[in-house]
Amino acid sequence: MAHTLRGKDILPVDSSPAQAGEGGAAFAPTVHYCNHCGESMNNPRSFIVEYWRSEQTVYFCWCHSCGHRWELTEIKQVTTMELDEDDEGF
Repeated sequence: MAHTLRGKDILPVDSSPAQAGEGGAAFAPTVHYCNHCGESMNNPRSFIVEYWRSEQTVYFCWCHSCGHRWELTEIKQVTTMELDEDDEGF
């Protein structure tokens, strides 16, 4: 059954956050709270966008409560140097 949209037709929109596996949704937000004010990011007025930069997953977030914006990058591997026991400075 085809539905033709006319100028004043409004489609219902579910603004609740999607959970993984719910209704076939593959996206479940990994950001749960604002890192500035602590407000829940599950509020439909808050904003979380997942995008990819090369092999990194990046989340752009905006909190409706305090207006703070930030990017969260998932780090998969960290390479560091081990200090000698003499150089630790303890």
